[in-house]
Amino acid sequence: MNLPKVRYEKSDNPNSRKRQALTTENPVGLRVVSLLGERDLVWLSRETGIPVSTLSDSVLKGISKADNAVKIAEAFKVSVDHLLTGRPVEKFAAAPVAAIDDAEWEDVPLFDLRNITDTGKGEPQSWTPFRKDWLNRSLGTSFDLYLVRLLSDYRSRLGDRDLAEGDLVFVREITPGELVDGHVVIWRREGGLKVARYALAPRDREDGDVIYPGEVSDDQFVPICRIYGKYLQRI
Repeated sequence: MNLPKVRYEKSDNPNSRKRQALTTENPVGLRVVSLLGERDLVWLSRETGIPVSTLSDSVLKGISKADNAVKIAEAFKVSVDHLLTGRPVEKFAAAPVAAIDDAEWEDVPLFDLRNITDTGKGEPQSWTPFRKDWLNRSLGTSFDLYLVRLLSDYRSRLGDRDLAEGDLVFVREITPGELVDGHVVIWRREGGLKVARYALAPRDREDGDVIYPGEVSDDQFVPICRIYGKYLQRI
């Protein structure tokens, strides 16, 4: 089958270039264009944190980095496999909501961050039952979660997922080997705890809200737990 030949119209203005129709001969790029629909690369850049210029290259030539493929797939709510190969897995399958009488429940403990040490979390302050299907749909998991109240604010990359001191959030313990680019993590450092995003590549820092791989060590920043979300917002 002959693929449509499409490309950006020539323009000396990068802003105009973003708004013009996307065209490509690359099969992955064609899927990105199809998934975008009426949206543009500016929207996709906001959702993924990937620069528009990089997204433009991905449309024209294919996605060269695995972490970018993950971010783009998550933005479109499709699997990475579908994005890269076109195999018919159109959307993430959301677990069906069970009838209330048939629902499974998970008792999630609440811990005080001030009591968390290298050897444990102390005693739970309370337990709250949550529906497993709600946890899975809202947070993507119901496994080994616990609740904490944040001791400091966190500013997200795009400002749409900011967290404030006192927010009640779902977390799960994480080791350095489990860290993935973009995880929002509660870190231990000398003198206390902080909330920051883990990033593989250098980015503009704002108030020290990013931790890079070279800073993860026993004498710098130790990951305590990954934040999955608060009651009404996935992180």
